[in-house]
Amino acid sequence: MAARERRAPRRAIGSALFMAVSLITLVVSTRSLAGMPERVGLSVLSFVQRGFDSVGTFVSDTVNSIAELRRLEKNYDDLLARLETLSTVERSYTDLKRENERLREQLGFKNDSAYVAISAKIIARDPENLYSTFVLDKGSTNGIAKNQAVVAYQDGAEGLVGRVIEVGRTSCVVSPIYDSSAYVAVKLERSRYDGIAVGSGSDEAPIIVRYVKKRAKDEIQYGDLVVTSGMQSLYPPGIGVGRVTMMRDLDYLTSLELDMEPLIDFGRIEYVFVVQQNRPDSAGSAESDR
Repeated sequence: MAARERRAPRRAIGSALFMAVSLITLVVSTRSLAGMPERVGLSVLSFVQRGFDSVGTFVSDTVNSIAELRRLEKNYDDLLARLETLSTVERSYTDLKRENERLREQLGFKNDSAYVAISAKIIARDPENLYSTFVLDKGSTNGIAKNQAVVAYQDGAEGLVGRVIEVGRTSCVVSPIYDSSAYVAVKLERSRYDGIAVGSGSDEAPIIVRYVKKRAKDEIQYGDLVVTSGMQSLYPPGIGVGRVTMMRDLDYLTSLELDMEPLIDFGRIEYVFVVQQNRPDSAGSAESDR
């Protein structure tokens, strides 16, 4: 009996503890289950919100990117237009600079020339005559007359171009020295032998110098300068015509034949001078030198 009485309080205490633990567990479990729907709903809502936010951000970034791309494209087109304008201005400046240098060179030649000359510009070439004549922008109203000599200044050297064969009021036609109808009385500047320069009909073929005495053979050198002799009234004396490139001594001829390359590159000339007369001061100085 005593043993049973001692076990009864222990069972009562154990039962009380078990009921307390069960109650606490039940309470905790009930509260956890009660908050689960809210947590699940919040998770789903958060996921949906993040999705909408990502889509909105993507759409906004795409729209902004398209607008930025269009702006950059417009800026690119504007820059290309400005670059083209600057390139055109640069080309115009370069052309004007070269034109100024050529005109300055021509002006220096005109001031230093021993004769009065009228400057003119080549404005056309005559296709009916295989481009062997060309037209100047000066005519009779400027004092141009038929058979006047035409010279040019190129690369620091004066050279004979040809003569005026036709004259209008505001333009004239020039026949160059390489034309097949051109004959120029010339002289070898160093050896002083005379000859006649005859055109070959093309600016790419050499001009032939004929009637040079055979005894001049040993005195002629390649590269010798050939100038006008002044024996013709058309061309003033001492104007450079060309340089010797070849010499032929043929048995069946009584004189030498020379090939001569013109001093003037006819493919590059733009401005020329039509010779009028000797300068009055040059004649006076020549007499005083005597």
